[in-house]
Formats: sequence, C-alpha cells, structure tokens
Amino acid sequence: MDDLPRDVMADILTRLPIMTIISCKCVCKKWQNLVLDSYFVNLHLSRSPPSLIVRCISRLDMRYPYKPGTLKWVEIEDKPNRHHLHHDPVMSLDLNLSSILQNSKVILRGSVNGLLCLSQSVGHGGDNACICNPITKEYMILHQREDTWTFICGFGVVSTTGEYKVIRTFQDSNPTSLPRELEAEVYTLGTGQWRNIGHVPYSFDHSDQPFLNDHIHWRVDDEDSPESLCSFDLDKETFQLFPSPPSEAIEESYMHFQSLAILKGCLCKSDTYDSQYTIWVMKEYGIKESWHKEVVVKLGIIPDLDWLIWEPMFLIEGLKDGSILMDYRHERLFVYCPQSKTIEHTEIFDPYFTGLAYRPSFLKLRDFISERVYIFTQAILLQIEFSSYRLRLGVGENPTQVRIRGTLTMEDLLTELTIDILSRLPVKTIICCKLVCRKWRNLVLDSSFVDLHHSRSPTSLIIHDLRDDRDPGIFRLVEIEDEVDHHHLHDDPLMSLDLNMVPIFQNSKISLKGSVNGLICLHQYARSRKVNNTYICNPITREYMILPRQQRYTNGSTEIVYGFGVSSQREYKVVRTFQKTLKPSVVEAEMYTLGTGQWRSLGRVPYLLYGLYGRFLNGHCHWTASDPEDARDAPLKICTFDLDKETFQLFPSPPIESVQEDQINFQNLAVLKGFLYEIDTYSSRVIIWVMKEYGIKKSWHKEVVIPQVTIDDIEWPLWAPISPIEVFKDGSILIVFEDELWEFYPQSGAVEDTEMFDLDSSGMAYRPSFLKLQNFESERVLML
Repeated sequence: MDDLPRDVMADILTRLPIMTIISCKCVCKKWQNLVLDSYFVNLHLSRSPPSLIVRCISRLDMRYPYKPGTLKWVEIEDKPNRHHLHHDPVMSLDLNLSSILQNSKVILRGSVNGLLCLSQSVGHGGDNACICNPITKEYMILHQREDTWTFICGFGVVSTTGEYKVIRTFQDSNPTSLPRELEAEVYTLGTGQWRNIGHVPYSFDHSDQPFLNDHIHWRVDDEDSPESLCSFDLDKETFQLFPSPPSEAIEESYMHFQSLAILKGCLCKSDTYDSQYTIWVMKEYGIKESWHKEVVVKLGIIPDLDWLIWEPMFLIEGLKDGSILMDYRHERLFVYCPQSKTIEHTEIFDPYFTGLAYRPSFLKLRDFISERVYIFTQAILLQIEFSSYRLRLGVGENPTQVRIRGTLTMEDLLTELTIDILSRLPVKTIICCKLVCRKWRNLVLDSSFVDLHHSRSPTSLIIHDLRDDRDPGIFRLVEIEDEVDHHHLHDDPLMSLDLNMVPIFQNSKISLKGSVNGLICLHQYARSRKVNNTYICNPITREYMILPRQQRYTNGSTEIVYGFGVSSQREYKVVRTFQKTLKPSVVEAEMYTLGTGQWRSLGRVPYLLYGLYGRFLNGHCHWTASDPEDARDAPLKICTFDLDKETFQLFPSPPIESVQEDQINFQNLAVLKGFLYEIDTYSSRVIIWVMKEYGIKKSWHKEVVIPQVTIDDIEWPLWAPISPIEVFKDGSILIVFEDELWEFYPQSGAVEDTEMFDLDSSGMAYRPSFLKLQNFESERVLML
C-alpha cells in the first residue's frame, strides 16, 4: 500500500468511519501526516455525514448547578428506510469537560466545520468562550473582559476568507449612568484578541443562534420591531433585521416558546402553542415570501408529555426519510415523522442533556497562529480499548454483535484496518485483491472478513440466461449502484463473474430456488434421463455441492417446491415438498441441513404450496398456498416454514379486493428491503402490498397500484405474474415480467425496459458473500 499515490490513499481513508481514521493515524508517520494534511481535512469534511454532539449531566451531578458534564459524540446511521443513533462506549470520543472547565456551567453555542463553540458560565461576570475540536482533542479558551457582563452570541465562518469568528455582547457591570448600553465584540481565530464593533441596535434572545450563509441569526425581543428576527453578517460585521415568517393568531391558544434552527440547509422557526407546534421553513434564504409552514404537530400526538413545556432541540439536516430529531425538556430525545405523524423515542443519553448537529472534522486548532492551544488532559489519540474491539455484523436477517478479545499488537491493528478497508470495496475488486499476496488472500478467507463484508454488501442481481431447453445457461452477476437521486445496473464484461454451467449441467435445465448470505440453491432437471438434483453454489468463491439424490422419482403429476434459508443457530437448510397435482392431493416434505449429509422427512404438509421457491425472511420461508379442499378460484393464503421449529403454519395475508369483473389471476410473494410483499395480479391492474410490521395482519399496506394503461404495450389481461426483485432509494421498483427486466416508477407511472435480459432469462436479488462451502463438514465441495 506504500506504492499507492497520496491522493488515492486520501480518497480511500476519507471514506472510512471516523474512529477507523483515528486508528490509521497510529499505523505509521506517513498516514499520520496524511490525515493532518489540509487536502485530506477538506476532502474528509466534504464527505463527513451529520452526527450529534451531546452534553450530558449525570443524575448525581444534576444536584449541582455548576457541573460542566461530558461531551458525547453520537453517530447517525441514516438510510432512506431507517435511521439509528449509535453511541458505542468502547469506540468512544467522549470528553470529560471537568478537566478544563471546573466548577462552571457549560452551554453549547454552535458548531462549524467540526469546531465547537462552548460558553463557560462562571457565575457573576458572564461567559467565557471555549473553542474545541472533539476529534483532535484540542481546545482554546477566549477569556472575558473584566468588570463587564458578557454573553456569547454566535460562532461561524466567512465563506470567502475562511475566517472563523465568535461574537459576544457585553455591558459595563459598574455603569455611571442608566440605561446601560449593549455593545458587541468579535474575535477572529488566529488574531489573539477581541475587537469592539460598537453599539448593538437590537435586543435579542441569544439562546438560539443558528449559523447559515455567513450570518448568525437571533429572535428579536422587542414586540414593536417590524421583524421578529435579526442577523449578524460575519463578513461585513454589521447587524440588521431579518425577514420573519407571518405571525399566527390561533383561537384560544397562547404561544409559549419560539426557537430557531437549521433544517436541511434552510433556516427554520418553531412556535409552540397550547394546542399545536408549528415549524416554519425559509425555502429561499433572505426572501420573506418564501417562508412556508412545513410541519404542524397537534397536541394529542404525545399524550404522556407536558405539552406546555415542550421545547425543540434541533432539526437535523440529512435524515433521508424526512424525520425530525427533537428534544423534550432536555430529558427525552425523540424522532418525529411528519408523513405518518408518529414519534419514536430514543434512550441513549443521561437524564439531562443538550445537543446540536455536528459534522466531524480533522481541522486542527494549531493551524490558527497566535493562539494558545491545549489538549484534553484525559484524551488519548487512539482511544480504543484493544482488549475489547467490537465489530457490528449481520448474520442472515438477524444483526448481532461480535466481540473480539485479546491484546492487539500493531500488526494486529494493521490487519484489522486492512480488513475494514477491503470489506468496503466492490466484490470484483476484492477478488482481484486476493491475487496481490498470500496475506491478503488469507484475510479474504477469514471468517471475520466474511461476516464484516456481508454486513456491508449491497444488493446485486443474479441473472440466469438460457439458450435452449436442454442448455443450463450462464449466470451473470450485475452490480447495483443505488443512490437517492439515481441508480444504475453495472454489467461490466471486463470485470465479469459469469459462470458457464454447461460443464456440470450438460443436457439439462437448472432453475434458481433461492439465495441467502451469498449462497444459491439450484434445481437440475432432465425428464428424459430421470435427473432431479439439488445444488448449493457460491458464485463468488465458485464452489458448489450436490445434495444427496432423493430416493423417489418424480413424474409429470408431481411438483417439487423449494425453500432455502438460515436458522437463528446459523444452520443453512433446504426444504422441499413433493405434491401430486392429481386428486387426491398429497403433499410430503423433507429437509436438508448443510453439513449433515442427509435428508430428513418432515411428514405430510396440510397445504399445497405455489411459486418458484419460498421467500426467506426472519427465519421463515414463505409461499402462497391453498387448502387441497379449496375451490379452484379461491384466493390463496400464505404458508410459512419455521427453520428453527421446522413446522409449517399459515401466515396473515393482505385483504383481497373483490371488484366486479376484475378477476384475480395470480398471487405471488417477494422480499424487498427486509419487508414481505404480496403481488396480486387482476384482469386490469396489479396491486403490490407490503407488510410494515412482520407478522401483524393489520400492518399490510397497499403500496403500489399499477393500472392497465401504465403498460400499454403489454397485452391484458396478464397471464404471467409480475415479480418485483428490488426497490431503489428513489422509490422505483425493478420487476421481472415475461422474460423481461423492467423498471417501474410509481410516482410517474412510467415503465422502462432495462434490456438486461436475453431472450429467455430469469433473475433474483443477491447479496455477494465470500462464505466458503468448505466450512460445512461432511460435504463434498467441487469447483466450477
């Protein structure tokens, strides 16, 4: 890796988690210098995701008014369909403020480019200002004036010059005349001194001071003022009134609180009344007419909280599902979803806390000349407990945590870093990395790498192309680039993982029967030669195994239905049923656990199962099913097989819409983004249902309706099912219909052919994995 260009190394390191980058600084002097370089600092900041900085006070310290508390850094995992706040006490950047701000009250005043501004209240005399970077563990104290009352009012940066400035107001504590005049001072980091900028023309509340577009903003206290907001231009160093939203007069309701914050790069103002909570957003900065009432929360949404003292903490930029992070009395942190008008509580902080949005940065305070910079006394650059190094892993559908114990040497640390870096690369690049050296090859085969890589592995596609009825065809791996604003399917012939199945499946047909954790279940069938085999294959490692042949021979009146999944004990199991299509219908099942070398009978199954294979989710395989005694045109049910209990049972189904002259022709299932879907194909439309809460019948939601006119070049009624295989972050759906791969856009109703399928192709969602079949004992493993 020493031969990699410096800009390439910077590009790789800036994409890593912040704690991993801190670890990288200890690898060698070259990496330490790279992380401190201004090019790296700016590139990392441009990619740094939003997080939180929270000042917490313990229950014991709440009894004392002048306790500084602890700063905690909280990462935000933000996806279009979920978000999670994560504070790991082992991988911690917590700072105990008592070591530098003893016997004082600390207030978070603002954050810009990774730097925090804290005000230190020392009782009589007002506030000191402290600037710190929790990532580099540096801080500086800007001392107050003598014989004055001072208040820290804002912190920001001038975009054109890069000057970081703190503004404070002050009054003479021993005035010779009344009223006392309010004046302001500005401190530019690197100059070492405060500058008086004269009289402050407005009385404002400095408890909220959001920074945006080179301006700091406050709420004006004067009721006679033509505007309720004012701002300070950090470049021109002048005060001015600022356009404010219209005032509301809500009948029989009194306004209790107002506050300012930043929401997705826009200035916002929140108003708390007796009966509702309103958030105004300025869509175009500085334009009064662009204020828009974005959110209205009614009183009854949070019945267990005292409405009259609900104060928002901040509205964090970047939550992709539109949710808003809020604070109640500095005691509870919760997420409000405007679309569903619901809340979600979080319980990761101490009883009393304050916080703000924060973007981590490696900007060093020592870069500001003429400043005396200190290091937190209890800070250690690499604050990782080597005896307890955690990795967050995903096994099947059940995420777990694995703790690796033992003392790590520097060589071990390099190994962990290499695993962390390699696991983030595209799968085809990782395969190339195996050829670099024996050490890298062994790393890719290591179980910790396999689990970590799979937990990060994005969804891809496995496409099966057939040439004729007696040809097994070719498997193609198609990678998906999925972003919020665009997506793309990559089928690069130069970086190909295509598998030619002819050498091992000559003169026979094969079909996909399911995939879990990178393993694929295949069914080989050739009626003329009485061939009926089951295979497990990993296209990435190019391994495959043939499961023992079944004793029975299936004729034309017997159908085989498959399911493939993994239990909570990490046992990979194949279940298949043999069901006679002629009356009386008899269904029998058997199961194979990888590593045991034999099939086990499960006895008779009381339902007829349908579909190409069972869809695996939450330790269960799911099929559409019917009772043998049901009428032919009766709606299908859902049947599941519990891989732990090894039992079949019915499962809650969505409602069937009964519409005159609109007959239901097909019902099939899919698993997309961790949710179970049912697709009902009628004579003139297709309805896609999603189960929002697994196992709860009432949670079935009609997600998409595709009318007949949407796909006007397809003959209706449809005589083949529509099968979704992936949902993209922009809401579009990848569907298979009649040997074609389509993209459907629900918002516009448009349909587009991806042209990824050949004349006779099939496909399914697939998450690549380096799980080796040779890990299963008692199995004969072959190579493709």
